[in-house]
Amino acid sequence: MFYTEKRDGFARLGVLELEEKIRTPAMLEGKSLEKFDFGKAPYAVKKLFPDVYERLKPKGDVAILTGISTMMPKEINDAFSELRGTRAIFAVACATPLNVSTLIYLGADLVDNLMAIAKAYRGIYFFGDFEISVEKLERFPCNCEHCKQQKIKELKKEDVYEIVAKHNSEVLRQEVEKCRILIAEENLRNYVEAKSKLSPELTALLRFTDFEMQNCFPRFRKSTLYFTSQESANRFEVRYFFQRALECYEPRTKALLLLPCTARKPYLASKTHRAIRSAVKVNVNEIIISSPLVVPREFELLYPAVNYDTPVTGHWSEEEIDFVAKWLRKFVEKEEFEKIVAHVEGGYRKVVERALKDFEVVFTAEEGILSESSLKKLKKELEGYESFDLFAEMFTHASRYQFGIEVNGVAKGKYPEIELIRRERIARFDLRYGNLDVYGEFAKEILRSGNYVVKIADFEPSSTIFCAGIEKADEKIRPNDVVVFYNSQLYGVGIARMHGKEMVEAEKGVAIEVRRKSRF
Repeated sequence: MFYTEKRDGFARLGVLELEEKIRTPAMLEGKSLEKFDFGKAPYAVKKLFPDVYERLKPKGDVAILTGISTMMPKEINDAFSELRGTRAIFAVACATPLNVSTLIYLGADLVDNLMAIAKAYRGIYFFGDFEISVEKLERFPCNCEHCKQQKIKELKKEDVYEIVAKHNSEVLRQEVEKCRILIAEENLRNYVEAKSKLSPELTALLRFTDFEMQNCFPRFRKSTLYFTSQESANRFEVRYFFQRALECYEPRTKALLLLPCTARKPYLASKTHRAIRSAVKVNVNEIIISSPLVVPREFELLYPAVNYDTPVTGHWSEEEIDFVAKWLRKFVEKEEFEKIVAHVEGGYRKVVERALKDFEVVFTAEEGILSESSLKKLKKELEGYESFDLFAEMFTHASRYQFGIEVNGVAKGKYPEIELIRRERIARFDLRYGNLDVYGEFAKEILRSGNYVVKIADFEPSSTIFCAGIEKADEKIRPNDVVVFYNSQLYGVGIARMHGKEMVEAEKGVAIEVRRKSRF
């Protein structure tokens, strides 16, 4: 039996129970491989001769994926897509230090060292992400127990191959362990993106995977999102943010201020934005322009807007300008603004000019956005607008974005540590994940809505709710979502560790980590 302990997209930490427990992802070797039926036909045969594959396919509780080294990137992605479910996936005889993180990202729970050994006996030595011929080495550059102080010319050929096989296996094992840590830290995607740049095949495979919008990908993360490549903008969290924020955005004023992003997040806590607001009364809607994000101020405490980083060079490529301009225009078109003020310069101005070329836009930045003349001009353009409660709007937009319902109350606290109060606290922003944490009355409102709600059996949970105790779960639920659970006696708030469908279908595994609970 296999069960999930934590998800990070398709990748997961889990436990496979055979004769002993195997914590996954894991690299198997030696006699441990004898426990599996690998079948008599590689998975690639299924596409060509499905009837033959059905007769010769592997048997057992683990999904076996063989023949990956003969497949094209799209075929590999399709194979993983077909096999994903509650069973563990074993990607056989294909793992190398370069590709294993991508295999795990696609959903592989088990790999082996067969490819590492095969390459060793072909004279290929794993040197980090790179492979080098042993013939080009005078000594082993690694200082592991197998390679340490070994001079290749003094060894027999068979001894060299044996040392390289052990070394290659150890390098691969360390890479798998690294992936375990990255999954726990919710940071595997950043690592996979970096690795993909070393191989066109891995880049293509990542792009095919990004076409899938399955519920196992979280909307909120505790890790920083690094925009370092074209693939960064294709991440699920980014696409979801644009689509969902656009659906939920409801401007409250007839004027709009466009501002550049800042290095510090959230933007409103940055010196630049605080300096602008100390010099100018900003009583209008604001949209912050970044690359590749476009963030209405109301959403800046939500992930990924609250926790991302992007390289700043001062140069914007045509692709960047086009991408950001497209989304900026969509947000601006949500309201018929009477006035649009752009306090931007450089590449940000190019974005505005391209996005709003048929709009009347007032540009106020002269010799820097914080110069005296710029702030004076901005102040003049924003005079005469009535104030509105920005922090309350942040809670309203966040609850609409996250739960599909609106919440009202009095916003209090020092930004960004703000909370929503009625008679007592009902919500606060959790800056670790970039979402709302909920309490009391608001939790009950979510429960009545049926959104992000989980029904559990009649027991009182402690710190964790396992799948065995789940009776029903909203299929919109994704890992890291804040959920409200209930039974006939109590209700509570927790954080999902898997998606809603998996909570119901899996026999074992951690479904929800409990934050708080109350009696009805």
